[in-house]
Amino acid sequence: MKMKSTKIASILFAMSFLGAGLATAMDDGVMMKDGKMMMMKDGKSMMMEEDMKLDNGATVMKDGSVMMKDGTKMMMKDGQMMDMKGHMMMDMGNCVMMKDGKMMVMKDGKSMMMEEDMTMKNGTKVMKDGTVMMGDKKMMMKNGDMVSMDGGMVTNGSVMMKDGKMMMMMSDGMAMAMDKDMKMSDGTMVMQDGSVMKDGEKMMMKDGDMMDADGKMMKKGGN
Repeated sequence: MKMKSTKIASILFAMSFLGAGLATAMDDGVMMKDGKMMMMKDGKSMMMEEDMKLDNGATVMKDGSVMMKDGTKMMMKDGQMMDMKGHMMMDMGNCVMMKDGKMMVMKDGKSMMMEEDMTMKNGTKVMKDGTVMMGDKKMMMKNGDMVSMDGGMVTNGSVMMKDGKMMMMMSDGMAMAMDKDMKMSDGTMVMQDGSVMKDGEKMMMKDGDMMDADGKMMKKGGN
């Protein structure tokens, strides 16, 4: 059962945005909305009228159940979306994101161009060109990087504990379940179970905790 759960988790993706306007920020796919399965195509949503087979061999049924290629089964929850490749999306809430070289504001499930610089709750400043000021630290956002309205930043290659699962952030703004232990650039080891070995000391990540690719730990909602 543990191996099957891992295989199911390995299709989970994060860093996308749920709601009626989700298709503006994402590819075509299917979504569980208010207990009904909806099909998202070309920015429009419609009732899902028949079962669908996705590119990775998974089959999504009209009732929201998903049969994986290896025979394992899961049930989509309200608000979850799966793209046509079989990647499950994860809600990151309202935030700003660098997408295809443009800064976008994601709010209430809708995406729009970022028209002015923003200051987040913790004082982090995000500029229209993707520059981020965190205290005296300055950095430039890359494609797929996101900053929440609280000021927490998620970058490509960072890892996060989400609902008891360790997720790895990808360059396209998605998050994939960790399928193996990871070594960060500073030598920090992050294990699939969320345990971390850093500078000879062991700790356990909690839900919402993040660590960037350089091994810096970031608590939920901030740095």
